[in-house]
Amino acid sequence: MIGGGAPSAVADEECLARFILFSQWIRSSDQTVRPDAFIPHPYPDLSVTRHINLSEEALWKMGQDVADARPAKLYGRADIYASTAQQQHLRVDSAPVPNNPNHANITGWPTDKPAQKMIALQLAADSAYRAKR
Repeated sequence: MIGGGAPSAVADEECLARFILFSQWIRSSDQTVRPDAFIPHPYPDLSVTRHINLSEEALWKMGQDVADARPAKLYGRADIYASTAQQQHLRVDSAPVPNNPNHANITGWPTDKPAQKMIALQLAADSAYRAKR
């Protein structure tokens, strides 16, 4: 365990939250996640939060903290399993930060944008959107 938080290794069956900070990341017609929510550009990695050892309330608080730090509005979150990223030949690496011991990065992205978009399409399709409560 890392400082009493999540274990350092991310298990395949772990659920990950990608916080939705932009309304255009959600399709208003059916409340599904658009691929842009999973594009890491301009960064090399995609930031997520592990659900492990967190209550729903604590998970939403972390999302609000992420939004407040930008500042941005928290619209919700897209939940995916670590195995979904791994099926796309990506890795999920634990990357705790001071205010989020459950922080992780989805790494190993291709450098070209079209290849990132293809992966993001699959991640979005396999995600479940949860609107902010």
